[in-house]
Amino acid sequence: MPRYIWALITAPFLFNAIEIAIAAPPTLNISEEAIQRRFEEGVLLMSSDPKEAVEIFKILYQETGQTRIELELARSLFLAGNLPDAKAQFIDLLNQPIPITVRDKVEYYLSEIQKQQSLKFTVGLYQDSNPGYVTSARTVSIFGQTLGYQPAQNTNAETGLSVAIAAEREIVPQSGYFAQLSANTATFQTSAFNKQDLDAGLTKRWQGYDYKELKAGYETMYYGGSVLYNYPYMSTRFVFNQPNQDYYGFMVKGGALNYPQYTYLNGSQTQANVFYNHNITRNLTSYIEVGGDSTIATESAYSSRGFYGTVGTQIAEDSTQLQASLKASRLQRNYWQSDPMWGQVRQDSGQLYFFSITKRDFYILGLRPSIDITYQSNSSSIPYFSYNKVFGGLFFTNVY
Repeated sequence: MPRYIWALITAPFLFNAIEIAIAAPPTLNISEEAIQRRFEEGVLLMSSDPKEAVEIFKILYQETGQTRIELELARSLFLAGNLPDAKAQFIDLLNQPIPITVRDKVEYYLSEIQKQQSLKFTVGLYQDSNPGYVTSARTVSIFGQTLGYQPAQNTNAETGLSVAIAAEREIVPQSGYFAQLSANTATFQTSAFNKQDLDAGLTKRWQGYDYKELKAGYETMYYGGSVLYNYPYMSTRFVFNQPNQDYYGFMVKGGALNYPQYTYLNGSQTQANVFYNHNITRNLTSYIEVGGDSTIATESAYSSRGFYGTVGTQIAEDSTQLQASLKASRLQRNYWQSDPMWGQVRQDSGQLYFFSITKRDFYILGLRPSIDITYQSNSSSIPYFSYNKVFGGLFFTNVY
């Protein structure tokens, strides 16, 4: 799969200070106007003095029982570094009939707490129809000569086991500097298809109503038991939240690529994307993202520029808490010069469709199961690089 497909679709999303219509609050001892004034004061303090914000929201929640205030109380506890109490508050929110957009954000904070207290993980068992991205063509043309092609790898579908883990620790409490480590693995019956991706980094975060980060990282990918590439990089990510619970943001990432076994691919890569999420109703969202990359290799024939666009939606049903997520992406990659082996300039276009269904209020020891299915295809001016595949299975995400 081209590496630019999954360019941070799921960025961290912070709560917005808006009221969520759920159950009617108890009888108030203070006026609604006074509550709103204190609420806004607490929101302003979340960036500068989260401990003071905690005290404000504690009193307001005792007086009102309003869910919007409990949300900000939980977030203030998180920002103040009181992770155990924040976790308990967020879990309490998950047991309430909150909208899916809010549930997404609650789960984000629980994931952050999980990474800081122990580690966060996702495990899945799935079937992949084409783990080696092998073309279905059995003849190829090289400088006008038609030759037969017999893949060296197994072309049958295989069962895969995926495991993803992530952990981080704040270097100095309340400093915003975090040491991070993550790993993603895919293990198949044929070891030549196995993949491991390791990422370590140091991140500086600015957390408040919006989210900003700057990261220095080092990524290594193994394929079939050998190092495929090393990628030291710098990245930044911004997320801006709106009063109506929409959010938008951008990401930029760049660094030097080193391929130990394919030195002609060595060079640099810069990636960027922008995204916007719109909450249409309580349980219906829309999402759009556009992005691209510029990859410059030692040999210009392997330099390229890639572009993609993604649209998506989430839809849920209140009584069952079933949620479906759908995404569709179109991709294009254009290479700079004629391929020295194939004698022509390579141009690729692809598509990717993703579907997931889960029950948002169902957790097994803090794990939420989902069924995920993806279809991916690539069409290339050089048929050897054309392929299609379907992979899907059952995944368990460690929420808390």
